[in-house]
Amino acid sequence: MSDTEVKAYLEQMQAVQQEILDQLADLDRPELKYATGNERWNTVRRVMLRFGDHVREHTTQLVAARDDIGAQQTMPQRMLARAQEAYGVWLGAMLGLQDEQLDQVPEPGEWTPRQILEHLVATQKLYLEMIRRARETASPVEKD
Repeated sequence: MSDTEVKAYLEQMQAVQQEILDQLADLDRPELKYATGNERWNTVRRVMLRFGDHVREHTTQLVAARDDIGAQQTMPQRMLARAQEAYGVWLGAMLGLQDEQLDQVPEPGEWTPRQILEHLVATQKLYLEMIRRARETASPVEKD
């Protein structure tokens, strides 16, 4: 089976999301009151709230459509989907973070943002490598 078109949609959505982040991450609170010229979503605030609502709405629709056509996700795909949700929250936490804040200590004994980010990148790579090696050796554990 081919997934070329599916991958193209993923790339399009990733590009749009990146454009949204690039253009709106520095939006100031007073700008939320700006008129959009749209009758239903008449302020920037209303449109900003729609970004998440709209994706959630149609994600629910997509999950139902997949179920209805018998295209359910496998267990590993569901696990990766939950990881993608966490990744989205991580992306949101990164918004507005400045380079000069990376080494600021939030509380004594707590990790700096840089330490958290470096740890996360390193462990994600480690986890991926562990799974790659496990797939190469294909040696199941009796009990999990």
